[in-house]
Amino acid sequence: MVISNSDAPGFPVLLQDFFRKRLIQQRNASERTVESYRDAFRLLLRFVHGKLGKPPASLVLADLDAPLIL
Repeated sequence: MVISNSDAPGFPVLLQDFFRKRLIQQRNASERTVESYRDAFRLLLRFVHGKLGKPPASLVLADLDAPLIL
């Protein structure tokens, strides 16, 4: 089964799933670990918003390419 881009989950959903499913459910991460990831993503999303002018809710995963992150 091939998933088209329109069927792929958006970046906000992927990020939320990372916190809920990966960090909390699968990894049983501590509250402090989750807070650290949260704070790092806040900084990243502010930076990306400043560079691209896109609010976090409008981002797609492809927006976060290597040149932007570097």
